[in-house]
Amino acid sequence: MDGLPTTGRPERRLSFDGGAEALSWSEAQNDARRRAGSRDPLKLLAGFVGIADALVIFLLSEVAFVLRHGLEPMPVEILSTSVLASLLTVNVLTISGAYGTHIKDRFIAQTGQAARAWTIVFVLLLIIGYLTKTVSDFSRLWAVLWYLSGLLGLAAVRLAATGAVRRWKTRGRLASTVAIVDLSGRGAEFARRLQRNVSNQIRLVGVFSADEHELERSHVGDLLDVAPLFRIDEIFVVVADLSDVIMPVDLPLLLNRLGTIPTNVRICPLLPELGQTPIRDTALVYGVPVLTVHRRPLGAWSSVAKRIEDLAVGAVALVLLSPVMAMVALAVKLDSPGPVLFRQKRQGFNNNEFIVLKFRSMTHEPAPDTTVVQAVRNDPRVTRIGRFLRRSSLDELPQIFNVLRGDMSLVGPRPHAVAHNEQYGKLIDGYLGRHRVQPGITGWAQVNGLRGETDTIDKMRKRVEFDLNYINNWSIILDFKIIVLTAISILFDRHAY
Repeated sequence: MDGLPTTGRPERRLSFDGGAEALSWSEAQNDARRRAGSRDPLKLLAGFVGIADALVIFLLSEVAFVLRHGLEPMPVEILSTSVLASLLTVNVLTISGAYGTHIKDRFIAQTGQAARAWTIVFVLLLIIGYLTKTVSDFSRLWAVLWYLSGLLGLAAVRLAATGAVRRWKTRGRLASTVAIVDLSGRGAEFARRLQRNVSNQIRLVGVFSADEHELERSHVGDLLDVAPLFRIDEIFVVVADLSDVIMPVDLPLLLNRLGTIPTNVRICPLLPELGQTPIRDTALVYGVPVLTVHRRPLGAWSSVAKRIEDLAVGAVALVLLSPVMAMVALAVKLDSPGPVLFRQKRQGFNNNEFIVLKFRSMTHEPAPDTTVVQAVRNDPRVTRIGRFLRRSSLDELPQIFNVLRGDMSLVGPRPHAVAHNEQYGKLIDGYLGRHRVQPGITGWAQVNGLRGETDTIDKMRKRVEFDLNYINNWSIILDFKIIVLTAISILFDRHAY
């Protein structure tokens, strides 16, 4: 993606490795989106493989039944066993890491892993049948046909998946987008080494200096500006041997800034003192030893599962709550002059801005204050109906549309106004790391009592701590726990006003 200028300095032209002519900002946007999609093909493929596995196990059970019994009505026991088996198989494969983004053209290894998982599940079903004395209710021939066809079905899914991967490789769709931050003076040399070793596997964004006062080279500020345009897969921070050189920048501060980009950030080749920045793992990446300090949140299956959760639960919630939303809209309209909905720019995933929707709970201001003052207890701006809406959180209901549209998730760090982001981003280390996932209607911080006004830095710092903890420990179970706790807190919590 050579030649991308920065949003903050449209007059500045970036000079990336590769010597391509610099583009205007609008041209650069179109070029970036054309060359690099916002979704990782391997991540989507892993999600589809999981769905296909579940369908294969379920449907082949029905096929085996028809082969054994013809068109007889299918017993409930067969149907329930098929559903249980499909769920267990996908879970065993998930636990074993089969749906990681490492899905490559390793057909034999992938098929062997799937065969082991299906065998474990099948044996488990036999044990359950023996313990419950229901084995005799099932045909042995049906069971054998199901097991053998299941092996073939799972192998067929992996054959299709590895075939897709090979085609994508040929077309260059799997080339990783890589950026290099140079702290050693040897960034260009490192870039050439990467391109020489794995030229067909990477697409180089550029080599960035850590010194933002340097006018002749692109720097980290430029990288942060262009990152929202497209997916960056890897950021390498190239440092020299500490015995030879003193670090030219505050490394923990630099890593915190890079941590706002939802991608892997790796230090190469040696790790200086990092303060409280955790080390995630050490590995060889493209043949280069690196230390990973930030990981892309929500892996392959997790991101697909979370989106399915948002669409399914969000759609059901919209249907069930539509009458309530209609009554609230009418009450807001009758209570005070102004629009029913309150719209405000907020920053979401990958620091991209979006418009959040809420029922208006304050008096309407045609020319609102750009400082975005937080609501306080007994705030005179809050309307009569608005006080009830804020206390009951009913003002948040229109954000279901944000969820269905993809701007937000049901559960995640609460999005803050852009002005507050700029303020706290300068005061709290790691604050912008909240944007590594979609913002949520509710979150881990909110169900732990950190709801309402954040009138001190310590309160906001504590909220950030809970948000980052949620990102690092996400699971479907945690999301549903937060949803249940949110419902309970709405009934008893009085921090919101």
